[in-house]
Amino acid sequence: MKSNDDLLVVEDLKTYFPVRKGFFSGASAWVKAVDGVSLRIERGKTLGLVGESGSGKTTLGRTILRLIDPVSGKVIFDGKDIFQQTPRRLRQLRRDMQIIFQDPFGSLNPRMTVGNIVGEAMTVHGLARGAARHRRVAELLEKVGLSPSHINRYPHEFSGGQRQRIGIARALALNPKFIVCDEPVSALDVSIQSQIINLLQDLQEEFSLTYLFIAHDLAVVEHISDYVAVMYLGKIVEYARAEDIYRNPKHPYTMALLSAIPQPDPHRRSKRIILRGEAPSPIDPPTGCPYHPRCHLAGDRCRRDIPQLEQKNGSANHIASCWATK
Repeated sequence: MKSNDDLLVVEDLKTYFPVRKGFFSGASAWVKAVDGVSLRIERGKTLGLVGESGSGKTTLGRTILRLIDPVSGKVIFDGKDIFQQTPRRLRQLRRDMQIIFQDPFGSLNPRMTVGNIVGEAMTVHGLARGAARHRRVAELLEKVGLSPSHINRYPHEFSGGQRQRIGIARALALNPKFIVCDEPVSALDVSIQSQIINLLQDLQEEFSLTYLFIAHDLAVVEHISDYVAVMYLGKIVEYARAEDIYRNPKHPYTMALLSAIPQPDPHRRSKRIILRGEAPSPIDPPTGCPYHPRCHLAGDRCRRDIPQLEQKNGSANHIASCWATK
């Protein structure tokens, strides 16, 4: 599945967190937040990463940026393994890899002005100071739909949508190639969500950006993603082009998520697939397919054997880990 056009390649990435019974005791168990994930993102494209809360989406995004260290695996960014870089070289790579956080208020320092929030990275990396930094910040604010006159205001003076625009401007400050969008619209009103999605698409086209767009809402992901990866209990269970996922899903978990999307047409009725119970614990996942306790298609083999990602529909671009579908 690798290509010369890939900006990011993730290979068998694992991120585990220890569970300790006491402060000084060793790990008694491990939370397998990311458990053997492999994926790729082409330059200038968007990969939508979806799944329930607790599926490991945010941990995967932050591990890719090396904000969290993995247990094993590789992340190849622009031809370089980020886990093999010296601190100096990693600092340079960080200019090209940025993140937009989920909480548009908690991610902004309330004691800093907008100008300092957006311009801080320019100073840290020695890209602009003084008047040049002020001009660059003003340009970025205009790019994201804010006024340059906002440069001396504080985060509490803005609405949720405006704060997220500030977060987007901050992510653009170093002219990155790749941005992890960590549920950037989940905390916003529906009317504002569409504005932010349109803004991200416009910026992607203008600056040739590559996105990893993390969300739990498949309806949101549909409008921005070129490819979609579905994550469950630390694993990718389906990966395909966005249109293939929505037209012909092959994993029962994807089917259930799609069935939960509200239909705007009251005369159009779709059969709702109810997810039974809660997601299993990543500390002690079930035997066989991790989804089988909640699956409406599960059989004996699903309870016994772990399925691997394999081609569906005869296409290398559509893979899923399911024994019950073809």
